Amino acid sequence: MKLHQQYLLLHRHYGHHTEHELTLADLAELLNCTHRNTLTIVKKMVAHDWIRWVSQRGRGRRSSLTLLVPADQIAAEYMMQAMNRRELQEAAEQVSAFSSSTIMQDHLNQWLLGYSGHHTEAGTNNEQIDTLRLPLRQQLHALDPLYINLLAESFVTSHVFDGLVQRGEQGEILPCLAHTWDVSGDRKTWIFYLRKGITFHDSQLLTAHDIVHTFERLQSTDRRTLYRDVSKQILSIEAVDSLTVCFQLKDPHELFLSFLTTSRAAIVPSPGTNEHKMKHAGDVHGMQKPVGTGPFKVTAWDDHLCRLEAFSSYFQGRAHMDRVDILQIPWSASAKMDDSQDIETPFFHLVHNPSSSAGAEWTQISAGVMVHKLLTCNTQKTGPLNDPEVRAHFQSCLAGMYRDDGHADNSEIVETDFSAVNAGMVDPEGFRDITKRLTSTSPISLHIATIPQYRRDAKNLASILEQYGFSCTVRTATMEQFKGNLRLESDLILFSLIRDRDEELRRYDLYSTLSEHLEDSTRITIHEILQTIVASPIAADRTSELDRIEQFLVSQNLLFHLSEKPVETAYMPSVRGLSFNSQGWVNLRHIWFP
Repeated sequence: MKLHQQYLLLHRHYGHHTEHELTLADLAELLNCTHRNTLTIVKKMVAHDWIRWVSQRGRGRRSSLTLLVPADQIAAEYMMQAMNRRELQEAAEQVSAFSSSTIMQDHLNQWLLGYSGHHTEAGTNNEQIDTLRLPLRQQLHALDPLYINLLAESFVTSHVFDGLVQRGEQGEILPCLAHTWDVSGDRKTWIFYLRKGITFHDSQLLTAHDIVHTFERLQSTDRRTLYRDVSKQILSIEAVDSLTVCFQLKDPHELFLSFLTTSRAAIVPSPGTNEHKMKHAGDVHGMQKPVGTGPFKVTAWDDHLCRLEAFSSYFQGRAHMDRVDILQIPWSASAKMDDSQDIETPFFHLVHNPSSSAGAEWTQISAGVMVHKLLTCNTQKTGPLNDPEVRAHFQSCLAGMYRDDGHADNSEIVETDFSAVNAGMVDPEGFRDITKRLTSTSPISLHIATIPQYRRDAKNLASILEQYGFSCTVRTATMEQFKGNLRLESDLILFSLIRDRDEELRRYDLYSTLSEHLEDSTRITIHEILQTIVASPIAADRTSELDRIEQFLVSQNLLFHLSEKPVETAYMPSVRGLSFNSQGWVNLRHIWFP
């Protein structure tokens, strides 16, 4: 047992700043040590000024012990040492009781500024190895494109895998694994021509069979994957030859090419040797290391660290950084999740020189990405929200929700289009009339469904609604549960929309998914407009139709805008090559430090 652990054990037993009388034998029993080892431990703690020990000589004589340092400070030091030694799992378990401590988090955050950023070290042949350390406030549960749910997972997979095409910094669609493509006049046949000589991280050549396998795998899954509606439009996919692949769509779909730029359409190796390697490439924690064609390959992955190393044979050019260590911050995973730990908002500190960064000028840069928090009604479910008048008064109750809430200081209110609803026009008497009409014996019961990241928003919403005659229950669930029956069993669904360079595709997917919990006539209206969108070859027309859906939902009080917040990155001026991918994440391949 390490000294920090031993101190935490003493603290749990005795507390600090209180003098305790005990024998050395008592201490040895508690620490499960010999008499000699206990004396050594006591001397070390005294030397660190952790304890005051007044020894009384003689068998059975009681000595005096006072613990001088708060346990959360020792826990922070222990965690910092553990991170340097890559012993995060053990340390996280030991200090979990202190994860919500302000003192511990302050210590760890200060240490983190020095730990993160750019570091260099000598390799086995005395070459310089450049490492970029990035902290994430989010656990990486999956790196397989089929199973990812969160932006942090998409960020990693975007550097490990490639798609047939990719989105440029201005939003344009560019060649990637395919150097060009053809589309038929009826827009239903798409032929992609692969580049020669592209290899996966395990040195196996990329062929059209890998493309076929990727999309057959995607289509056969029962998972509710993002952009599922688009992938289901693929009627067939054929490897014409080793470097040519042909997609046949059921109907023309103008978002198909955009879909191919996303992480969901990232190309994975076909079964056989690669599959065997993926199944047996797990580390000691049993997590699989994915094999892709991207600029970085995964060389280590556990519950706390994901290590990416530059793929020297990358067809678009080797990354400048040799290694990227993505650190899951254990102390942010407390049960109380709030907006300061909003795991849907990527935020990096790119530090050139950690030791001299104190007091230096940070630069904030926006990736042009906004996170919108939204609320929708489930009118498939029989209940009070089926009544348009109740929904109208419901909207009135929401007005100003974020304006008066301290935790949303950085949120900007997105006003609705119609002027009859604002914070000053709530009519409690009229609202009570409606509630009495619906029930005369008890408050109106509403279930709010969301994911853990937005638990605080949901609880804040519930407390506001309770002032107006509602009794609200907040239900949180994993992303997979949230995408399933939980939404259809709830009255209100709270979630977010990322407005990035994939905004058109994201909005299409949002309205398609949202229609599932709307009553039949409204759902039919939404589907008719969506069909117009996918058939329109002009982007401006598609945007106009997406706006029409949004305006319709807002006018019917079925969709409520809660807040919006920009995605930003903090970096030192000395960072070079800073650019962003389509989702607003830093593009690691181009980062370098002079």
